[in-house]
Amino acid sequence: MNRADVIYVIIYAIVACIHLWVIMTGSLKRETHMLQLNSYFNKRYINYLKKNKLKSIDFKAIAAFAGYVFLYFGTVPVIAAYALIYILIDMMKPQQAQKKPLVVTDRVKRLFVTEGIVTLVIVASGLFVPRIIAPVMLALAALLAPVVTMLSNLINAPVEAAIRQRFVANAKNKLSAMPDLKIIGITGSYGKTSVKNFVSALLAEKYNTLMTPHSYNTTLGVVRTINEQLTPLHEVFVVEMGARQTGDIKEICDLVNPESGILTSIGPQHLETFKTMDNIVATKYELIDSVGSGKKFLNYDSEYVRSREKTEGVITYGTTPDCDYYAENIKSTPQGSTFTLVTKSSRFELATKLLGLHNVVNLVGSCAVALEYGVSVEDIKIAMRRIESVEHRLQIKKQPDCTIIDDAYNSNPAGAKSALETLQGFEGTRIVITPGMVELGEKEEEENEKLGAICARCADYAIFVGERQYPILKKGADSVRPDDECIMCAKDIYEAFSLMRAIQADDKIVLLENDLPDNYL
Repeated sequence: MNRADVIYVIIYAIVACIHLWVIMTGSLKRETHMLQLNSYFNKRYINYLKKNKLKSIDFKAIAAFAGYVFLYFGTVPVIAAYALIYILIDMMKPQQAQKKPLVVTDRVKRLFVTEGIVTLVIVASGLFVPRIIAPVMLALAALLAPVVTMLSNLINAPVEAAIRQRFVANAKNKLSAMPDLKIIGITGSYGKTSVKNFVSALLAEKYNTLMTPHSYNTTLGVVRTINEQLTPLHEVFVVEMGARQTGDIKEICDLVNPESGILTSIGPQHLETFKTMDNIVATKYELIDSVGSGKKFLNYDSEYVRSREKTEGVITYGTTPDCDYYAENIKSTPQGSTFTLVTKSSRFELATKLLGLHNVVNLVGSCAVALEYGVSVEDIKIAMRRIESVEHRLQIKKQPDCTIIDDAYNSNPAGAKSALETLQGFEGTRIVITPGMVELGEKEEEENEKLGAICARCADYAIFVGERQYPILKKGADSVRPDDECIMCAKDIYEAFSLMRAIQADDKIVLLENDLPDNYL
């Protein structure tokens, strides 16, 4: 190897290291974030890529390609200057705010290591090809970030499976040592997190109760709760069970063996991954089937739940007299709700700070569980007055220039309609900010058009976020208020807030209906 070759190798190594650093902190970090938002499933991540092709192209790599041609034509000072400028520009570029940032878990750290190794192999291969092709290898390393992400995920799969199995075994051993623990499972297309919080609050009046925190509703989320939080002092364990595909809920049930189950609703949520409503119904009923002869609490206000034949142990709740537990005389104000709870043998008045008809239904189901588990009516009345809104679920937030009704956690057809009707009950200038609904499969366009129409009926101003859903939301709004200037489009949530603040009014009531993570906008 002559002196020129040595100089070339040194220069290539320096430039390659800079390029590798930029890729790891840029495109690979972004794609890992998107993979995490898609629950580490390559199939879901591929669907994301199909809908967001341009977002996954690292345009810096194209510019880098032009610059790295200097490896063949340029001089050492020119190459060094280009590399320095490139990395400085990358470091100084503004970082886009993320609504749900990447969570750097141990799994993500392992993924980063594998991604780094795979990318290094691509970059280093430039030393073994003709110099004229070397810049292409550097550019490909950035352009192939989505492929590297999926490949690394596949490479790590056996390791992740082994780690998962060890945690699951520990959780099973812990549960087997607590045979008297009462385990209550909760699932549904929507409402399960709220019901989990309400049930736990009511049962806590009599029992030492643990619930899965936040939205820990996957097998690993439940396993983590058991391993880290469950103690021999707990008497009741309330488990939220989520699903993206058939078998997900059964897997959790096989782990915890619930003695009772609550089915909060069935609807087209995640229809995109489930494909058919029959699959959704069958998956949600995996909990009810697992309970066997135990108590099964079913929301009979849900059409798909009501359509199934009753089995042994079924206890129904809702807002109609044919339910075992139902609410009547429902009254709502901006300060909260009141209703009469009618049970099998009695009726009594309840008051809550919570807003919305769907929350009343959730509370009726929670009261049914509490009464069946021996909590007294007086304790329920006291606990009901203390129950706070679950974060980002019709949560009232007073701001200096407006009142915000935060319903941003998630959105579904029934919940969105209830939230908008709640907004309509407020006095003032009513504003809704929403990006619409997703993962509704073939029903997505139809439901978003309906949502646009409801927004136009219930709000004075509607700000639709994101260019993808805007046309269909606007179509629905136009069916009620054609070409109204109060129906607006914002490219992101930050622009939506700017538009909201520009509205001249002193009494603004703002409903935040859904807040999609970055992989949907």
